[in-house]
Amino acid sequence: MKKKTLRCEVELPHPPEDVWLALTTPESIAEWLMPNNFKAEVGHKFRLQVDGNWMFSGINECEVLEVDPPRRLVYNWVVVPTNAAKPRHEPMVLTWSLQPTAGGTKLVLEQTGLEHIPWHFRGMMSMGWGRYMRKLMPKVLRNVQGGVFTPGAIPPNKRCYPMKRLPSDLVK
Repeated sequence: MKKKTLRCEVELPHPPEDVWLALTTPESIAEWLMPNNFKAEVGHKFRLQVDGNWMFSGINECEVLEVDPPRRLVYNWVVVPTNAAKPRHEPMVLTWSLQPTAGGTKLVLEQTGLEHIPWHFRGMMSMGWGRYMRKLMPKVLRNVQGGVFTPGAIPPNKRCYPMKRLPSDLVK
């Protein structure tokens, strides 16, 4: 079977250290992606979670595989099936690369392990990552100052996921 890879890249007018902070701070991840319990530590198992529906449990289980601040972050990602009796697919792997540029940072996402994902879902993922990186990440980066992210860049009612019934252990 041919390997399926999704690639998205964007240039952001911010230094790599700020982009790294937006990628690795649980509060910022909750604003541009999903509520989570992320830590930038190799071996840390974390969840990204939103309210589920009839076709998606809303739960994504992940593990940090590589941390090289502020250049590279790698983690795997498994979508938990709605039906617990269904087998889980092999994990996808997300590799974030940050490269300094004259104008800021080139941020590249490569997502592999998509062989089990139907083509139309891969298309939706590609559009989603593009939106996260081009529209939401810049909003979050406006709230990074002096090495600190201040929550509130994207108010809860403006985020791209439902969040009514989330566990208390996740940053919202």
